[in-house]
Amino acid sequence: MFFGLSNGLFVLSVNALFNRLAPPAAVSAIQSKSTATSAETQAPQLESFSKRIKAAVAPLGESFKKVSDNWLPRMGQPVTWQQMLGGFFLLPLVMGSRAMASYFSTYCLTWVSARVIRDMQVAALRKAQELSMAFFQRMPVSDIYARITQDTNAIYTAMTNGFIDTIREPFTILSILISMLVIDWKLTLIASFMLPLVLVPVISSGKRLRMLTKKFTSLSVTQSGSLLEALAAIRIVKAYAMEALQLKSFREQANIGVEMSVKTAQTRNLLNPLIEVLSMLGVGFLLVFVFSTNAKPGNLVAFLTALLLAPLSIKRIANLHLTLQMTTVSTQRLEELFSEKPTVVEPAHPRALNKFNQGIRIEGVTFSYGHTDVLHEISFDIPKGKKIGLAGESGSGKSTLINLLMRFYDPTKGKVLLDGHNLKEYATKDLLAQMALVSQDVVLFNLPVATNIGFGHEGASQADIEQAAKRAYAHDFIMKMPTGYDSPCGERGQLLSGGQKARVAIARAFVRNAPILVLDEPTAALDSRAEKEIQTAIDSLEEGRTVICIAHRLSTLANMDEIIVLDHGRIVERGTFEELLKAKGHFSKMAEQQRLTASS
Repeated sequence: MFFGLSNGLFVLSVNALFNRLAPPAAVSAIQSKSTATSAETQAPQLESFSKRIKAAVAPLGESFKKVSDNWLPRMGQPVTWQQMLGGFFLLPLVMGSRAMASYFSTYCLTWVSARVIRDMQVAALRKAQELSMAFFQRMPVSDIYARITQDTNAIYTAMTNGFIDTIREPFTILSILISMLVIDWKLTLIASFMLPLVLVPVISSGKRLRMLTKKFTSLSVTQSGSLLEALAAIRIVKAYAMEALQLKSFREQANIGVEMSVKTAQTRNLLNPLIEVLSMLGVGFLLVFVFSTNAKPGNLVAFLTALLLAPLSIKRIANLHLTLQMTTVSTQRLEELFSEKPTVVEPAHPRALNKFNQGIRIEGVTFSYGHTDVLHEISFDIPKGKKIGLAGESGSGKSTLINLLMRFYDPTKGKVLLDGHNLKEYATKDLLAQMALVSQDVVLFNLPVATNIGFGHEGASQADIEQAAKRAYAHDFIMKMPTGYDSPCGERGQLLSGGQKARVAIARAFVRNAPILVLDEPTAALDSRAEKEIQTAIDSLEEGRTVICIAHRLSTLANMDEIIVLDHGRIVERGTFEELLKAKGHFSKMAEQQRLTASS
C-alpha cells in the first residue's frame, strides 16, 4: 500500500519542482490566461463542477504549497540552505522510500508464499495418502505428481508475483489519479479516457490463456508419464531396441508443447504493446489539450511522469489477470484432488485393537473392481495360529482376497471379520499394525538398507534391525556392502539381487513382529536355489504367527494347515496338501502340470 501511494507522491513532487522553475510573474500570467480561456469555453454546469472540485482539493493544495515554499527553491527568488537541501533530497527520498517499500513487500510476501505452498504440498500428499487404492488405479502417478508439485508451484508464482500486484498496483493507480486530480482535474479526465479500452484485449487474452494452459497441463502430464515409464522400463526398451520409437513419441508430444508455448507467449506478449499504444493515444490527447489551453509547463511534465508510471501499473494488472487465469487451471486440479473421497472410509469412533486374539472370518464376500465380480460368495475361517494357503490359476481372486483382508478395498457384499468384528470398525492404522506383508514385488527405496528394514516398525533400533536381518539371513551380505547397513539400495532396490531384496523384505517383516503374516508369492521370481534359501527364512518367520500364503509353486504350501483352492472367484476345493493331491481335482491338476514342467 505504501509503495502504491509513493507513486502519487512522486508525481506531486515532480509537479512542485518543475512549476517552481518558472518565475512567479510568468506563472501568474499563465494561470490568468488559463482561467479566462476556461471561463469562456466551459458550460455553466461544467464550470460549477470545476468549482466544486477545486474547493474539495483546495485545502490539500494550500498545505502542499506552504510546505513547498519552505523547503523548495523557486526560480527568481533567493535560495536558503533549507530549500537547497529540500530540492536536493526530495526526489531521492521519495524514490528511496518507494524502493524500500517494494523490497520489503516482495520479501515478506515471498516469505509467506513459500510456506503456504509448502503446507499446500504437504496437505496434497497427505490427501493422496488418505485415498483408497481405487483412486491410484484410475489416476496416473504422473498426474498425482504434477498436482502436488507443478500445480502448487504455479500457485506459488501467482502468489509471489500476482498477489503483490493485487494490492500494490490498484493503490499505485489510485494515488497517481489523486495526484493528477490535485494538479488539474480536466487534464486527468482527458488522460484517463483510454483506460476502459484496455479491458477488451485483457479479457479476451485471459480466456485464451486459460484454454491453452488447460491443454498444456494435460499434455505435460501425459508427456511426463510416458517419460517416467520409458526410464523405469529402460531394460525392456533396450532389449527390444525401442529407443527410436520412444524418442519419436516423445518428440511428437514435445512438438505439440512447443506450439502451445508459442501461442501462450504470443497471447501474453501482444497485450503489453496494445496497452502502450492506447496509453500513448492518451498522451497525444493530453498534449493537444495542454497546447490549446495554455496549461502550466510544470503540470505537463507532472502529467507526462504520471502517464509513464500509470501504464506500468496497468500492464501489471493486465498481466495479473492473465496469470490468475492460467493459475485457475492448477487451482481447479488441486480442488479436484482435495474433493476426492476415499472409497474405504475410516470409522468415526474406531474400536480399540491392541492384540489379535481369535481369528479372521471371511463371510459371504463378493467383490468387483467396477465391472464383473472377481469374487463370488467366498466364506472361510482363519483361526489364530493356523496357516492357510490360497491356490488357483492367475485371475482366480487370490490377491484380491489379500487386498480385502488388509482393507485396501471393502467388499461389495459380505464382510471380513477380525476377532468377531467387521474390519470397518477398526482404524486402518491399528488393523495393519497386526499384519506384515511379504510380496513378490519387493519395494525398496533409494535409502540405506537399515532404513528400508526399519520401515517395518517405526522407532526400531539399530540392534532390532540387525537382529531382524540375521533372522532373515541378510546380515552377511549386508556387511559385505561398501558401508554395511548404511549402504543405499538404489532406486527400486536395483543395487541388490532378487534374493537379496527378498531377504530385506523378510527382515522388514521380522522387525514389524506382527501376529498375522501375509505372504503373496514371495519366492515366485526366484530360482530354485534362491527359493530354498529364502524359504528357510520364511519358515522361521512363520513360527508362532497366523499365516495367509499365496504361492505359485504349490510345493511351498506343503506345510499349510489348510489350502483353499479358488477358480474364477469361487472356492472349488479345500483341505490339506495331501488331501487335495489325492482328490484329483483342480489342485491335483495344477500340481501335475508343475511336476511336468519341472521334469522337462
